[in-house]
Amino acid sequence: MAARMLYLHALSPVHTGTGQAVDVIDLPVARERTTNWPYIPGSSIKGVLRDLCRRPGVPDGKGSPVWQAFGPDTANASDGAGQLIFGDGRLLCLPVRSLHGTFAWLSCPLALARYARDHAAAGLPAPATSGADKVADDHIALPAATAAIASGNTVYLEDLDLAVDVVPNLAPLTDAIGRAALADEEWHSLFAARFGVVSDTTFTFLAETATVVTARIKLDDDTKTVATGALWYEEAIPAESIFSTPLLAMGRNGSDSAALFELLAAPLAGVAQIGGNASVGRGLMKLRLVGAQP
Repeated sequence: MAARMLYLHALSPVHTGTGQAVDVIDLPVARERTTNWPYIPGSSIKGVLRDLCRRPGVPDGKGSPVWQAFGPDTANASDGAGQLIFGDGRLLCLPVRSLHGTFAWLSCPLALARYARDHAAAGLPAPATSGADKVADDHIALPAATAAIASGNTVYLEDLDLAVDVVPNLAPLTDAIGRAALADEEWHSLFAARFGVVSDTTFTFLAETATVVTARIKLDDDTKTVATGALWYEEAIPAESIFSTPLLAMGRNGSDSAALFELLAAPLAGVAQIGGNASVGRGLMKLRLVGAQP
C-alpha cells in the first residue's frame, strides 16, 4: 500500500450540498453529523478526479490505468473495485474575517488531532501538534507575537475578541501545513502570518456561522421581476478554506501503486471544480498530493 495526503484549497466559495432543507438556508452545505463542520464528500473528490483523468489520449476502458485507479462505471460495478481509496475532505483550516490582517486561517485542537491521526493511519509521518492541544474558549494560540492578525494582545475575529497566547511550538506545524496545502512561497508567508488555533467550541461556532450565505433569484422572462417562489438562500464554504484527507493506493494483481498516483499528476497541475454552481464560479479548488510511503 502507498499513501499520500491530499490537500484541497478553496479558491472560490464551494457548495457541496445535501439537497433542500427545511430551514432558513434552503440549500445548506454538507456537514459532519458529529461535529457539524463542513466537509467535502469523498465521492465528490473521486468523481472530479476521475473526470479530470479522462482526457484526450488517455484510455479509460477496462484494464486501463484509469479503470484500475477508479474502478468501472456503475453499470459494470461487479467487474472490480478501484485501487485508489478516497476519504472525505476534513476541514483543517477555516478562513474567518479579521479586523487586522483581513482574515485568519483557524484550526482547533480536535481538527489537528484528527489531522495527525490521519497521517498515522496512512503510515505517514505525523506533524507535531504540541502546543495546540489546549486553548481556552476566549483565547487564540499564535506561533509568534508578530502575526498579522494580532493587535497587541488581542485578535478580533467576526464579533469575537480573543486574548493572544504566543506558542512558539506552533511554528513547525504552521510551516508544515502552509507548505503542504498552498502553492508557493508567497502564500506560505501569508499563511504563517495568519494562522491561529482556537478552542474546539469557538471553532465549531465559527464553522456554523462564518460560512457564505447567498440569496439567489430567478427572474420572470416577461416582467423581469422575481418569479413566484423563486427566491432561495444557499450556503457555501468560504474561499481560502483548507481541507485534507488521506489518499491510499491498494495495488492489486501486479499493478504499481506509485503509477496510480502518477496518473493524477496532470489533473492536479490545474484547478479542479468540486460541488455545484460551477457556472457561477463556485467550487474552484487547488488540489495537492504530499508525502509518500515507500
